[in-house]
Amino acid sequence: MRTISEAVRDLVAANPWLQFGLHHRLLNLSQTARFLQPLVEARTQKAVRPSAILMSLSRQQQHVTLPEVDRVVEFYVERIHVHHGLCSLTVPRSRRTQQEIDELIRRIRQEEGYLTLTEGHTEITVILEGAQWGHVQAVLTVPPKQVQRRMAGLGVTFKEQYLDVPGLLYQLLQQLALQQINVVEIASTMTEFNIYLHEDDLMPAFDAIYRKFARERTGGLPR
Repeated sequence: MRTISEAVRDLVAANPWLQFGLHHRLLNLSQTARFLQPLVEARTQKAVRPSAILMSLSRQQQHVTLPEVDRVVEFYVERIHVHHGLCSLTVPRSRRTQQEIDELIRRIRQEEGYLTLTEGHTEITVILEGAQWGHVQAVLTVPPKQVQRRMAGLGVTFKEQYLDVPGLLYQLLQQLALQQINVVEIASTMTEFNIYLHEDDLMPAFDAIYRKFARERTGGLPR
């Protein structure tokens, strides 16, 4: 069983952002201790007081060096693409709705329309172009649990070398969270990450990701 000091040390060693904040004295250690509390308790297998974590952080802050901070990987996106005029619908998952969604997919693919499908244990969400909504009305017999309109898709592609970088997707979403931009849905493949949001949020979201992660950061979003 690990001690509190060992657990905190392991957490700091595995998190370059935590190292950076400690090294530059950017963190409120009391707040950081409360944030780390459940992680430390999971590693020590016992209840831990934030004050004990705070004491360990204070000691370790004296020894965090720049070489550790330098391990932060600078992440770039290769391409940013957008899709306007989207909408989404969510239906309960059942044999009936799965069959109807299959027919919806077939019709949209025949017209080479835009489509993203996410299937969970209890629900199915489809994101498609608003112009394809007539197919939804023609195919679905079960009323959607939720419909989102006036959506846009913001997608990024990145190189395979970044696949093992911890927190990569978090870095992208953090830029939107800092601007209070609501993310409606997300979807991903191996080297693509798609963020779905309201049309009104597309421009500031694009600009935030472009300025932070594009290799050429001087122009911002083309007007």
